[in-house]
Amino acid sequence: MKTLREDLRTLAEQAPTVDLAARAVQGARRRRVNRLVVATAAVLCVISGGGVALLQQVPPAPQVLLTPPETTVLPLPGKGIGPAEQAYRPRCRSNGGPCAEGAWRIVTREGDTYELAEAATGPLAVTADGRRIAYYSSKQRGIVVRDLASGRMWKAPLKQPEEDFAVEYTLRLSPSGLRFVVSGWGGRREPNKLVDVERKTVTTLARGWWPVSVSDGSGPVVLAKPHDMTSRVWVLGHDPITIQDFTYYYSALAPDGRTLVRLGQTVDRNRKPMVRQDGSIVIFDAIRGGRETRIPISGLPEGLAPSWLGNWLNDTELTVLAVPQEPNGPTSVVYAVDVRTGESRELFALRDDGPFVVPGLIR
Repeated sequence: MKTLREDLRTLAEQAPTVDLAARAVQGARRRRVNRLVVATAAVLCVISGGGVALLQQVPPAPQVLLTPPETTVLPLPGKGIGPAEQAYRPRCRSNGGPCAEGAWRIVTREGDTYELAEAATGPLAVTADGRRIAYYSSKQRGIVVRDLASGRMWKAPLKQPEEDFAVEYTLRLSPSGLRFVVSGWGGRREPNKLVDVERKTVTTLARGWWPVSVSDGSGPVVLAKPHDMTSRVWVLGHDPITIQDFTYYYSALAPDGRTLVRLGQTVDRNRKPMVRQDGSIVIFDAIRGGRETRIPISGLPEGLAPSWLGNWLNDTELTVLAVPQEPNGPTSVVYAVDVRTGESRELFALRDDGPFVVPGLIR
């Protein structure tokens, strides 16, 4: 979940360069030409008719808007479901009318799609292996963790009102999903809690620190706190370090328990936006800080740029989501990137352009 500042920065990066004055002049010229064409046609009709003719205006044919048919999906069964590849909420396709928020849909690696009608509102997250989902249940007033194969469910020992999720929020899961951080910004309460479902414990974290990575059991928890043109990264139990980037674009903590990766960016104070991602990854020690390694990402098709990082697939590869650089560009695609070489390989494309969840993605 990005902050409002990050959303504004993203919008600025995507906005095309448009000369509004030139567009206005061009529009006026087109309208003038159209009027001259209509008037000329009317004169020709009068002359060819040999007398006075009444010119009747023919109303234009009504515009036909083709709405793609909605995909019919079955409710998510109680058990027997394979690992999830992704989850999404269908984009509203109403033509100007009110649009109700749709329920989350779970897409499995086998290509089956199911609807989780129980969690129509609030956050949903998927563990990195795709085997468990966690979502807010308004009925139980808390986060519920559910194993897709067995159907087993765990209720978090933390009751929360729905208003916690009416603003910006983040639900960051551990690999098992049974330990997580739930955070919110902009509301009255602004929770920032570390929850252990098995031990039934809730730990209040320092406000203003954004969750990056959560390990199972008593493993490390990583938080970040951007400020001005720098950021602080804090592995709980150690002292925070400072990095020279204002960023929210991190990977999960590596299997070695100390390596973290962020998307590289460049700063140019003479342009807007002055901070831009540069298509590289930066590898650093989240505990000691110090030396960093920058690796350019290769193999992404033209029109796609790395936008978010995710979980580690093995000791050397992590997931990267690449999104279109221009409106109406290619479909967003999830890749695996080798942190030693920067080489990427395609994993899968996103199914819908509405709100989405990719297992293990740090957003």
